[in-house]
Amino acid sequence: MRIKDIFSKDNSIFKLIKTLDNKKARDESGLYLIEGLRLLEEAIKHGIKLQYLIVNENTSLLPEVNLDCHVIRVTNSMFKEISDTVTPQGVIGIAKQTNLTLEDVALSSNPLIIILSGIQDPGNLGTIIRTAAAAKATAVVLTTGTVGLYNPKVIRSTMGAAFQIPIIYGLGDEEVINWLDKNNINILVADVDAKQYYFTVDLKGAIALVIGNENKGPSPRWKNVAKHKIKIPILGDTESLNASVAAGILIYDVIRQRI
Repeated sequence: MRIKDIFSKDNSIFKLIKTLDNKKARDESGLYLIEGLRLLEEAIKHGIKLQYLIVNENTSLLPEVNLDCHVIRVTNSMFKEISDTVTPQGVIGIAKQTNLTLEDVALSSNPLIIILSGIQDPGNLGTIIRTAAAAKATAVVLTTGTVGLYNPKVIRSTMGAAFQIPIIYGLGDEEVINWLDKNNINILVADVDAKQYYFTVDLKGAIALVIGNENKGPSPRWKNVAKHKIKIPILGDTESLNASVAAGILIYDVIRQRI
């Protein structure tokens, strides 16, 4: 493995990598950051190709696989400028974004599609993706208005699940609704104002579970097309549950009903 040392912050590669904490730069370059050894090994295991591997001058950590990419060593101070963690491990991968479409989703007879509409918190998004992967959902779809999949905090909070499940992002509501209708997938919307509790609804068939914005909830459009609007019992004075907690409860009731 050949390692190239970079000592100058004016280096073009370093300057590019430093911009990748910005969504516009990620979108324009098609690249994103994967920080930490465990995340990198999970990404590589699931076929993610690294363009660069950036290592701190003080680290000895490297993924235990053959790396077909440029390995670049930078100074400690330079590494801190591109790291997004409080206690960096000293290793960051730069990878190309994966652009799946709805047509890439392999549908079974009873798919479980998780639709995330307007989720803004990176931690919530990452946790929901992690839960969906653990439940072996068919796919996760992020509609317009949801925080970007390749936000470094999202990638980190998925704990590697972002590489384990098909994720389609950047789609408008109508495109997703039309695709669900074409494939006879029933839409269920989580809504605190719903009349039905989630455990009264049959979740064993082909369903798309829609989780809306943390504060506003699902959009009127999703409510209008829903076959069922479902809620989780709130017995105390709390107005609602955290979006990722609510998603976890609902996703795993699908699993409970099915097995």
